[in-house]
Amino acid sequence: MRSSLSGLLGAILVLLTLDNRPLLVAGQDSSAFGWKDITFFDEFHEKQWKDGVIWFDIDPNLSPRVVSAIYYVVNYVNQLPNLCVKWLQRYPYKFDSNIKDYISFVDFMDTKKNPVCSVIVNRSGGQQGLRLGPYCIILRLTDVRGNLVLESAILHEMFHAMGLEHEHQRPDRDCFMYVASSLGNDRGAYGIINGSEILSGFPYDYNSITHYTVTRSEFHVHDDPNREIGRVNATMSELDLHKLSSLYCGRKTYCEEHDSCASFYDYAKTNPRCWRKGPEYN
Repeated sequence: MRSSLSGLLGAILVLLTLDNRPLLVAGQDSSAFGWKDITFFDEFHEKQWKDGVIWFDIDPNLSPRVVSAIYYVVNYVNQLPNLCVKWLQRYPYKFDSNIKDYISFVDFMDTKKNPVCSVIVNRSGGQQGLRLGPYCIILRLTDVRGNLVLESAILHEMFHAMGLEHEHQRPDRDCFMYVASSLGNDRGAYGIINGSEILSGFPYDYNSITHYTVTRSEFHVHDDPNREIGRVNATMSELDLHKLSSLYCGRKTYCEEHDSCASFYDYAKTNPRCWRKGPEYN
């Protein structure tokens, strides 16, 4: 559908409503990134962690190295100023045994062919497993890019638990990233996510903790195939922090703070790749 619009690129204009949000014009998709911010926030707030408090416990079967990595990341998140999110450990059969919704860091039986580190996005209700498989863990512990790759993977999953999707699955990702069709369109990995299901109003963040990190011929930045992407130092990017503040603290989005929302939605004007169907460009 988008490829058929290439002849209209120069003629598409962006119109704004009174609250500085763009109106749909001929040829634009009503499910495009940004048009359903209200829908996103309504659904997010239905599932978000109450008062920004995320209770967690830890599977005793996880190794001391993994437990240490979990505490490292939890302490990092909790020490960030003005974040409005806290991860607090629950201890069953004590004062907090009546907590209904919580994250469990669990030892998950994955396979060498299918290593698993995963969690459901946002609060699902009840016990919610953040699954850490031994094959996923060993891949991170043997990664030559640094000593905090495992911690980075755990922070990545914690971001999902806090309600954020993969950056490279944004509806406008083709403007910025080459993603070969051979990687598939799985909802949990490389497939593009509907605009109503992901936070908009932010520039594309190559450095996000939610961005996959491995650069290769099938997955790289358009204009700089060797550019490093994602993070392996177990920290958030500035935009990661801003997104959490928007979700949990009520802070304005980046484009609202910089009065630049119009340019975010004008895909045709900023980059014609946004309108192409699929990752192969001829």
